[in-house]
Amino acid sequence: MTLDALEQEIEQYVEERRRRDALLERLKAEKSLFHVIKYLPARWLDTALTNQKLLASDAKGFTWGDAVYVAPLSQPLSTMMYGDVGVVGTVNASRFRLFDATDPRGVDLYQQWITYHPAPYRMLTTTIHADCANHELRNSFRTRFQIDCVCFHPDEPCANYAAVSDLWLALTLWDSSRAVAPGPSSVVANLAWCVIGSDTFERDGLGFRAYLHPLQTGGVSFSREPYANLPAAVLNAYKSGKSVVIAGF
Repeated sequence: MTLDALEQEIEQYVEERRRRDALLERLKAEKSLFHVIKYLPARWLDTALTNQKLLASDAKGFTWGDAVYVAPLSQPLSTMMYGDVGVVGTVNASRFRLFDATDPRGVDLYQQWITYHPAPYRMLTTTIHADCANHELRNSFRTRFQIDCVCFHPDEPCANYAAVSDLWLALTLWDSSRAVAPGPSSVVANLAWCVIGSDTFERDGLGFRAYLHPLQTGGVSFSREPYANLPAAVLNAYKSGKSVVIAGF
């Protein structure tokens, strides 16, 4: 197959998804507006809320290159291992060009396309710089086909939190020439701080392990107490032997 023929097939695939409103259908959104959640380190919270922008990261190794990575609000636990606090916002997908990477056909088309780019493909397959090559290829692909959003299944699962069947989204920030770019992005609007995570995570193999969730057995009860009440509340928890206090502000 020639590159022109392959790119026509990719365009057809993207157009099919647009006509079917696949993203909106999968997220069960009303019209074109839906809510997403992003977990981030607490030290970035004030900046995100003040500027009403989330960072399109340019870190090498991210699944689909430079993007704002979020999850639908219907999956509020799915990305909790990536940050201390959860920020919720809205995304308007009325004009989105979607690339559905949950469909094996879409992944196959992408994998075919990268073979037509010998320099980064050679770097990907024969050097230690695979992350750099993947970064370049994924950004180039999304720029070439003007992809506003890639939806994909989690590639770093975590038991009780991120299931391999969940849906994650990579939202594009465009520069002035309509190329994929890193930096502060307003693609997610109306940001509000809504969640504080209460578990502890560690990388484990190809995913994460949660330490506290598996301990919620054996009849242990949980209660939230403000800092001022901690001495008495913690003493009561100690005496009960089956109670844990969640310290709050």
